Amino acid sequence: MTQQDSFSPGKPNPSAPASPAPASKKPPEKEKESSVKETVESILVAFILAFIFRAFIVEAFVIPTGSMAPTLLGAHMRFRCNDCGYRFAANYSPSTNKRGDLYIPPTSEKSYRVFCPNCGYKLAPNDTENSDNSADRPPVHYGDRILVLKYLYLIEEAQRWDVVVFKSPDLEPSGEPPTYTQNYIKRLVGRPNESVLILDGDIYIGQPGEQPPQFTIQTKPRYVQDALWRVIYDNDYVPRRLWRDGEKWQQPWTVRDGAGWKIGDAPTPEGRTFRFDNASGESTVYFNREVNEISERPLDQRPYAFTDWLAYDVEHGTEHNVVHDLKLSFAYDRAAGDGPLRAKITRGEGQRRDEFIAVITPTDARLLHRNKNGETVIGKPYPLPAQKRPRRVELTTVDYQVTLRIDDVNVAQTTPQDYRPDVPALLADYAAKQQQPLPTVEITAANQTAALSHVGLWRDVYYINRLAVGGTGRLYWATPTELPASI
Repeated sequence: MTQQDSFSPGKPNPSAPASPAPASKKPPEKEKESSVKETVESILVAFILAFIFRAFIVEAFVIPTGSMAPTLLGAHMRFRCNDCGYRFAANYSPSTNKRGDLYIPPTSEKSYRVFCPNCGYKLAPNDTENSDNSADRPPVHYGDRILVLKYLYLIEEAQRWDVVVFKSPDLEPSGEPPTYTQNYIKRLVGRPNESVLILDGDIYIGQPGEQPPQFTIQTKPRYVQDALWRVIYDNDYVPRRLWRDGEKWQQPWTVRDGAGWKIGDAPTPEGRTFRFDNASGESTVYFNREVNEISERPLDQRPYAFTDWLAYDVEHGTEHNVVHDLKLSFAYDRAAGDGPLRAKITRGEGQRRDEFIAVITPTDARLLHRNKNGETVIGKPYPLPAQKRPRRVELTTVDYQVTLRIDDVNVAQTTPQDYRPDVPALLADYAAKQQQPLPTVEITAANQTAALSHVGLWRDVYYINRLAVGGTGRLYWATPTELPASI
């Protein structure tokens, strides 16, 4: 910069161009009018975009009823078991006003018989320990809020097990065309030109044109199945053993034979762990479904393991169909020894008995299938890496597909050639109103020192087409009685 270009801060620069004259300000009235106009335009544009978005892209819905629970909850009440601490929801049936709109009060107007689905403890009508947890006039919560992507099926076909929103036609008594007014939220099962059959709690699909009709069981994808498991007993929630009808809770996992198991039964981290220590022998624990049964209590008023009893359904009678679709899960930590750990789930009896055994050794894991024809290995043995932490083990038997998972990896899974339903035999059982045999679950350890934690037992949802199999309730849709006699 030359001497002529320099100037001192704070002093005028004689060579700088003159500043333009300041623009004249709008009168305050004009500024206010312009601001109001811009605000109104913004609101109108927002409303237009919102209507377009709602009509063609996404619409919000509130789940009104509990028919999709536990995947989606309608109006419901929330409870926490005072004995084991397990949290669960129970259905609330909302009423309708004169205009037909659902009315959900902030508090229920009656008392309920509420039982914990995990340990069977009955919540007292007047719980002084936690007034919000009382079974007498409990608070009512609104259903889940969901966003529904509209017109998706213009781009791709609907898939089985999708959760869909549709309008159900109401038939007009006068014979006029049906009106489509009420929104329903359900899980899609049948697709165009398919026949749907509900048999023994499972979904079967028949294809058009088959003579005689052939029905194939439908296996749910994992992401769907994970939303449908219902607790039988989760050992992470060990009860405090409060008194219940003159008795105290007992640990349902029971040592059957041998020595070495120490079964936790206290609500502490150590008490929630099963430990085995026997370097030269083996022992078995099994899930004893009868250990906490109170025979004097009516069936619809008590939990009933391995059945479709529902803690959620507190306002109506509950079913007691046998459920044999199960999940056994635990974390397995081997400290010493080279003996096997075997987890077994059985289904059926006699000539129709199937046993599925997960065998875990220090080096590999495999899945065995035993039936009247002998024992076979499902797939190949899965090599296990050196154990640096507890292994997460999951054995499931659901929809006639058995899966062994180790650390969230499918290490073995049956195919329809390995294991499939005997549809004619199941239809004969249905016609005779014959309940299926109760399943069994057990764990055997041998020649090792190990610990099992996070032990949980779960069951699948049970689809019904009539009331309990041994009952005489009214029929629903998809019943075997509607099938041709030739099947």
